[in-house]
Amino acid sequence: MSVAVTEDRLKRLVDSGLRGSCRPGERVSQLRKRARELDDPELSRLERLFSGLADKTRLKMLKLLAREELCECEVMAAFDLTQPTTSHHLGILERSGLVASRREGKWVFFRLADPKVETILAKSSQLAQGGL
Repeated sequence: MSVAVTEDRLKRLVDSGLRGSCRPGERVSQLRKRARELDDPELSRLERLFSGLADKTRLKMLKLLAREELCECEVMAAFDLTQPTTSHHLGILERSGLVASRREGKWVFFRLADPKVETILAKSSQLAQGGL
């Protein structure tokens, strides 16, 4: 959307009396300053967290890992996935900070990185059902 269209819409909003007596240009500057202040490392961490949660297969993996630590091959068997697909999903979950891994010889075991992950899943389920 062009700057002129945006400023025209803001001018109409300001003229409606719903935003006080500021000028549209000032309002744009104010809003852009506030938006720039939102760019911080916390948002990057949240983005990684939510990308980990943004897939049904990964959500199922998290629910399964909430019960017990599992070897990658056990996760593969549980969901009937190929090794590359399982690795891909577990890698995303690990990079998002939701799961942690440990190596024992040639075997890699995965578990929830923190007990709070179960709380995140429970609260997310409540939110998805319409309430916290």
